[in-house]
Amino acid sequence: MSLDVLLDILLTPVLQLLGNINLSRDIGDGRKRSDKTSPPYARRLGMIALVLAVACMARDSIAQTANESMDVPPHSRLLLRAVGRGDQVYGCVNGRWALKAPDAKLLNQEGSVIGRHFAGPTWQLNDGSWVKGRAVAKQVAPDATAVPWLLLESVGGTGRLGTVRFIQRTGTHGGNVPDGSCSQNAMRSVPYTATYSFYEAGQ
Repeated sequence: MSLDVLLDILLTPVLQLLGNINLSRDIGDGRKRSDKTSPPYARRLGMIALVLAVACMARDSIAQTANESMDVPPHSRLLLRAVGRGDQVYGCVNGRWALKAPDAKLLNQEGSVIGRHFAGPTWQLNDGSWVKGRAVAKQVAPDATAVPWLLLESVGGTGRLGTVRFIQRTGTHGGNVPDGSCSQNAMRSVPYTATYSFYEAGQ
């Protein structure tokens, strides 16, 4: 069931209750009513508050389940962690921006360039080893301007990176799809950074 449908189901009684409340009848005369006459109004407000609370909890729950697990399989072993720094390159297709490819350098903890990240998506080290992945899970990044966090599964590789089974993209900043329309065949590069963690199968 979609979030919109669920919220419609939950909020319909609220609208009905609001339509049934007659403030001039219940409290408009300014007199303090006894507990025997005021409960209908109070009950309606209480029911509205309850339904709204349930709707908010449902919304939060659905938003959380929309984020897929980023966990790698048990016993996976971290082989390498690198920072990607460069651009997410977008092209204009039918008036809308679409991701073409990443174009980034891979840096180690000391800030030295150890490889590059490009279309595929592919990661290649200076020693010539490489791995290509496909996304299997995605999470919305905490940074609203950032590309999503991803879990990718290897679909091929050679050399040192040939043993990689999974790649995590986390800690993203920037790189999100540009706003607005565009002219056909236009290109735009959006700077970004991300942390890439490469895992191989453990023993």
